[in-house]
Amino acid sequence: MLKKFSQKRLILLFVIALCLALVVTSVFSVTAVSAGQNEAKANDGSLLFEDNTEMSDNLAKAGNSNGSLDIKTDKPYDVVIVNDGVKQKVNVAQGTVADALNSAKVILGTKQAVSPAPNTPLEENMIIKISDGANVTITADGKTRATVAPLGNIAQAIKETGCSIGREDVCNYDFGDLITEGIDIKLQRVTYQEVTESEEIPFDTVTKIDSDLDEGETRVETDGENGLKEITKRVRYVDGKESDTQIVSENVTKEPVDKVVLEGQPETAQTAGFEGLSSSGGSTFVDENGNTVSYSRIITGSGTAYTAAPGACTATGVPAYQGGVAVNPNIIPYGTRLYIEASDGSYVYGYATAVDTGGALMSGSAIVDLFYPTYDQCVNFGRRNVNIYVLS
Repeated sequence: MLKKFSQKRLILLFVIALCLALVVTSVFSVTAVSAGQNEAKANDGSLLFEDNTEMSDNLAKAGNSNGSLDIKTDKPYDVVIVNDGVKQKVNVAQGTVADALNSAKVILGTKQAVSPAPNTPLEENMIIKISDGANVTITADGKTRATVAPLGNIAQAIKETGCSIGREDVCNYDFGDLITEGIDIKLQRVTYQEVTESEEIPFDTVTKIDSDLDEGETRVETDGENGLKEITKRVRYVDGKESDTQIVSENVTKEPVDKVVLEGQPETAQTAGFEGLSSSGGSTFVDENGNTVSYSRIITGSGTAYTAAPGACTATGVPAYQGGVAVNPNIIPYGTRLYIEASDGSYVYGYATAVDTGGALMSGSAIVDLFYPTYDQCVNFGRRNVNIYVLS
């Protein structure tokens, strides 16, 4: 009985061991298959994975809900090649216009052009046209392309190379000009940019005579201060390089302040260098109407007369008129009120205002030039010594 039991027990143990061996063998087989798939070289275009982790990730992404692998492929479609009016359908899955021509065994002639350009990606139902063309060279964006362009205008030739044309771009030909064999087209990119800059406005220096100062003595009454303005400019760039600049607007944000310098200049110094000219202090005189008039000083010198066409303007911008006289503004400032008469009392010009100047006055050959409306009046006055009363 014991012997029989031992035999049964041995048989049971053998069966159990055999089952365990089969299980272990299956596990090692699965592991080996996975490792083998990891290192496989797929000649049929199937997916390859570098390690177990990446394989699992990719399988998860590509797998269906049931765990099976879903590998997508491009669906073939037709494109049409039109060559000299003859249409030919070509079944493709991907690629470019050049690939479609190769599939259809179409070889372009030396002066045949294809549209769209050979490097254009294929699309379903695309129509590819082959036509007569011309050899052209197109330079744009720093690249030069030699190509055969379909017969048409410059703009079409540029676009056939895949180049876009901006609204401001310029070309060495008009875009509407027809292309010719061997033409060299140069397209330049034009852009604009507005910039705003600050710029100083320099102050002016104004000198004023101060009778309280001695000759040669100066004193700054007001310090000068520069102003400030904002200038907006429109800058034009051609192929990235600045071409020209236009000022769009100017806005003064701070007005300049003049520098005022006071300068001592006694009366004797004001008349130095002018022959026959003398100056003396003021008091009163009696005018031709018997009125007593105060004056600050009297200047004696040579007087002349002049005339001008009606409407002629003076140095101060006012029209010439009788009573408006020409002077040296360094001696008698513009706007000074005067009374003028001949030194010997033989002639009275009367009340006047300094509004003009002239070469003789600046050179010192005359101290005043009296305006008259007519030439005869000027001749009548001629040249004579005058007393000029500078009115208070």
